[in-house]
Amino acid sequence: KASFFGSGNGLCLKRGAHKGRVMVVAAMCRKGENVLDNFVVYSDDNGESWKVSDMAYRGGDEAKVIELVDGRVLMSVRQSGARGKNVSADGGETWGSQSRWSELSTNACNGDLLRVSATDCGGERNILMHSLPNSMERENVSVWVSYDEGESWQFGRRLVEGPSVYSSLTMQRNGTIGAYVEKSGSGACELWYQNFSLPWVLTENDR
Repeated sequence: KASFFGSGNGLCLKRGAHKGRVMVVAAMCRKGENVLDNFVVYSDDNGESWKVSDMAYRGGDEAKVIELVDGRVLMSVRQSGARGKNVSADGGETWGSQSRWSELSTNACNGDLLRVSATDCGGERNILMHSLPNSMERENVSVWVSYDEGESWQFGRRLVEGPSVYSSLTMQRNGTIGAYVEKSGSGACELWYQNFSLPWVLTENDR
C-alpha cells in the first residue's frame, strides 16, 4: 500500500559472497494493514535492478543496517522505548528472530549506525557507533559505542543538549567522525554539523 526509506546512510557490503551488494531499508505498509514492516531493498548490479528481502522486522519503522566483521548484516529499527534489532546471515535476503536492545532506551526516532573500526581492515578492535536521542523525548542526541559487534552498547557522549531529532554519522578522511544532527527548539529544525574523535567520545560520560 505504501513504502518509504528513512533518511541517512545505506550500505555496501565489503565481505563474503555478496561483496558489492548495495542495500537500504524500507518501511512498508501492506494492503489491508496499518502496520509498518521493514524489508531490505538490495541491488547486485550497482542499482541497475533491485530485489526485496523477506520481512526483517514486524511493526518496524525507519531503520539502518551495518555489516559485521563475520559478514552478517545487523539491522537497527526505530521503536518506542528500546531500539529494535535483527540479523541476516545471507546478505540481507532473509532474517532471524527480531528482538530489542534494552540498554538503548530512547524515543522513537531515526538514528544512524557507523562502523568505526574493524580488525579485518587493520583496526585494533571492532567498534560500532550508534546515534540516537538519549531520552524518551526527542532531545539530547548522543552516541553509544559497541565493542562486541552490536551485542551490547555503552553510552559514549552527548552530541546536542536539549531538543534534537534525526542524526547521521560518517567516517571522515582524517579519521575523525562527522555527525549531522537536527536541532529543534520551536518551529523548524536547525541542521548542526560537528566532528570529533573516538577518544573524545570515551573521555566523558555526560548523560
